[in-house]
Amino acid sequence: MQENQEQLIKTLKLYVPDLWSAKAHSASFQHTRSGYLRNRVSMLCIVWGVLIVLWAPFDLIFLSENDGVPLAIARVTLGLFLFTIAKVNNQQTSLRKAQWCMALMVLGLNLFYLYTMQVLDYPMVSSGFKYGYTLLPILHVAILTILPITLKESLGLLAMTAITQIYVGFQAERLFTPENIADLWLQNVLALMVIWSQLSKLSMLMRLYRQATLDPLTGIYNRRMLLQLAQKSLKYCEAKDAPFSVLLFDIDRFKRINDTWGHSAGDKVLRGFADFMQSKMRKTDLFGRYGGEEFIVFLPRCNGKMAEQIAERMLTSIRQLELPLGYDDTTLKITTSIGIATNSGSDTLSSLIERADRALYECKDSGRDCCRFHHIGHQYLGNERRRALA
Repeated sequence: MQENQEQLIKTLKLYVPDLWSAKAHSASFQHTRSGYLRNRVSMLCIVWGVLIVLWAPFDLIFLSENDGVPLAIARVTLGLFLFTIAKVNNQQTSLRKAQWCMALMVLGLNLFYLYTMQVLDYPMVSSGFKYGYTLLPILHVAILTILPITLKESLGLLAMTAITQIYVGFQAERLFTPENIADLWLQNVLALMVIWSQLSKLSMLMRLYRQATLDPLTGIYNRRMLLQLAQKSLKYCEAKDAPFSVLLFDIDRFKRINDTWGHSAGDKVLRGFADFMQSKMRKTDLFGRYGGEEFIVFLPRCNGKMAEQIAERMLTSIRQLELPLGYDDTTLKITTSIGIATNSGSDTLSSLIERADRALYECKDSGRDCCRFHHIGHQYLGNERRRALA
């Protein structure tokens, strides 16, 4: 029962901040979501721009010349503005730019609505051709349904439409009339449904992302995602002529833990070790599970000396770590072996990890609970020797 409660609390802590603001998202998820937003915002701008321009002839036919011509020109202008946003948005890759394009789209739609109401002299009608223009705020809210955005982003976009509609009601001197209050109430109900849909899409996107990129046991990056991010980080460091190091961790004698305490206890050790390591990482470090009881940390802008110092500090901290096994108050102390390698300038990511792996087995050959740095030219241990030390 207590374990279920702890899991529920952990789930809420994991999802509630993520649903509120993008600041809680990892850089890789922000990049993933920016792609989704880019496609949807561009599609909205193109579709809505086409529909708005296609309605211009009806303005000219069903409205007076004094009203129809300015609105037709405004429609074409808005359409071109939306097409421009779609083009610029389609060229961007960052989440920040996608958010700006999304905000500009909503701003443009609301400015058009405000201009329309001014041209039509704030019509007070409940039917007829002009009545359709008074429904624009509802459409502006409804089209946001397809966007997987956070609650903070959603409230900001919806606030633009709400403020515009309140201003129109004030200018028309019908802000507190029953009809206007009913319209505002309908828009608020629709806004709640739109927010629910947006958060549902965001939550689903996060679940799919985590299933594809995170290790299901420890909740940290899995090997596939970790190597993708590390490859990008390595290329960035090489372009900036900055050092790049890797620490490969192996929990010593982990098989004995499983044999003595069972696999459930072994899983708790892996989760506890992962949580501990995450608390020690910098924001720029990349940490994940490499396989089994092996974990890996990529250290951008860290040279060999700095990496060795970090490894020594981690060894000291891990020796003092006590991990609960879930049996009464039983805890377990562990040690680790750490293989270290630094980009030589000619390394690929694969060769860098391989050198760290060689250094790791040198640790095991030296009795474990230590770290070793792999220098270019070190001899490689044979497969039989590696299996004997594992």
